Amino acid sequence: MRKQKQAKIKTYKPWMYGAVTLACIAFAAGCSGKGSTTDSGNGEGGAGKVSVVEQKSEPAELVFYSQNGSSEAFFNEVYGDKIRKKFPQYTIKYIQRTGPGTLLADMISSKTHFDFYFNSVYGFLYEVLPVEIQYDMTDLAKKHNVDLSRLESATIDGFRNDVGGKLFALPIHQDVMVTLYHKDLFDKFGIPYLKDGMTWDDLYAASKRITRNEGGVNYVGYAPMVDYIVRMNPYSIPNLDKDTLKPTINTDARWKTFFEKLIVPPGETAGAARGELPKDAGQVLEKFIAGQQAMVVYIPQVVKSWADRFQKVNFDFVSAPTLTERKGVGSMPYPVYLGITQMAKNKDAAMEVLKYLISDEAQTDLAKKGLMPVVKSESVKKAYGTDTGFNKLNWGAAFYNQIAPVPYKGPMDGMVGDIYRKYAYEVMFGTTDMNTALRKAEEETIKQVEAFRAKVNPNVFK
Repeated sequence: MRKQKQAKIKTYKPWMYGAVTLACIAFAAGCSGKGSTTDSGNGEGGAGKVSVVEQKSEPAELVFYSQNGSSEAFFNEVYGDKIRKKFPQYTIKYIQRTGPGTLLADMISSKTHFDFYFNSVYGFLYEVLPVEIQYDMTDLAKKHNVDLSRLESATIDGFRNDVGGKLFALPIHQDVMVTLYHKDLFDKFGIPYLKDGMTWDDLYAASKRITRNEGGVNYVGYAPMVDYIVRMNPYSIPNLDKDTLKPTINTDARWKTFFEKLIVPPGETAGAARGELPKDAGQVLEKFIAGQQAMVVYIPQVVKSWADRFQKVNFDFVSAPTLTERKGVGSMPYPVYLGITQMAKNKDAAMEVLKYLISDEAQTDLAKKGLMPVVKSESVKKAYGTDTGFNKLNWGAAFYNQIAPVPYKGPMDGMVGDIYRKYAYEVMFGTTDMNTALRKAEEETIKQVEAFRAKVNPNVFK
C-alpha cells in the first residue's frame, strides 16, 4: 500500500496558478454519526469490512491547507477547536500559506502531505485540477451516509456539474450579496431607510438623492463592488461556454444588458464625482466606513472580517437589489469548498470530519459566528450572525431573495472573471465604450484560455 500511495503522489504536476481568493473568504470542515461501510448505514459491516464506528475510534492525524493565507488562530477559532472537541482522537493540524515554500506549487514539489484543501468557488478547481490532487468523494460520501439533499442546491449542483458529477469537495459555508447602508448619511440627507425587497431602480433613486458635494466633500450614494457584481451576477451568465470553452462576454446578449443595468448607472449617477469612485473592493469599504459613501452591495461576512472598523459605523443590512425582470432573484452564491485530497492517509476519518462540518450542529456554530450556512435548515439560518457582536443587524436579509442558479464555471472561471471585471471598471469610469470593452474582453480571454489549456491535462475539462 505504501508504494502505491507514493506512486500516486509522484503524478502530481508541479504547476502553479495564482489563487483567486477575494477579500474576507475563509473555509471550514466536518462530520460524525454512526454508520458502516455499507450504504444502508445500519451499523452492520459485512465480513472483512471495518465499520465507520470502529474507524472513528482509531487515532488519526488530519492536516488542512489552503492558499488563502488565513491565520492559524482564525482556523482554530472557527474550525480547528470545534473539530478537536468533537473528535478528541484526531490530531488536527493546519498549514498556513505564508509565502515561498508554502505556496501550492511548493507543497506539491516537496511532497508535503495534507489531507484537506479548501478554497472559494472561484479558486478551488482552478488550483487543484492542474496539480491533480483532487479526489472524487462520491463513494466515500455514500459509505458515510452523507445526505447531500440537506445542502442548498445552488452550492453543490453547479460545482459538481463542472466536473461531470464528481464530488471533489463539499460547501462548508457561503455568501450572497446584501445591501449595506450607512444610516448616518441617510439621516443627514433626510432619506428614508432602505427596506428588504428593493430593486436596482430603487437603489439608484436613493443614490441620486445622496450624491452631491457638500462642505467640500463629495458624497457618493452608491459605488459597486465590481469584482463581486461580475462574479455573482443575478443573470447567472456563464463566463465561458461549457462545450466550446469560448468566452461569452461578446456573444451572450445578457452581458450587454448586465453592463447597461449594473455597470453603467453607478458611473453616470456619480456625475462630477465619477473620478472619485473607488477603484477596488478595499477602497469601496474604506469610503463607506469613512461616511463618504451611503450604500454598498457586498457579502455580509465582511462585518466579521472588518469587525473593529464596522463597530464605529451606524449601518444595517437589507436584501440585495433585484432586477425588475428577475424580481426576487438575488445574486449567485459565493461558496467555500473543502475537499479531501488524493494523498489523505485516512479518508474515513477525513470524511467523518467533513460530514460533521455540514451537520446542523456545526453549521449553527458557524452561522452564529457570521459565516452563512449551506444547509437548508431554518433553525440554523435563524442563528446567523447572533454571536458576532452585531446582533441587531438584519442578518435575515441574506435569505430574503432566491439564490440565482449557478451556470457552468469550470476551472478557469476565476481567471476569466478577472478579465471581465477589468473591462467593467473601464466602462464604469467611462474610459472605454461598452462595445469596445466587450470585444477586448473577448480577445484577451481567448488568449488566456488557450495559454491555460496548453499547460494542463485536457482531462481536467471533462
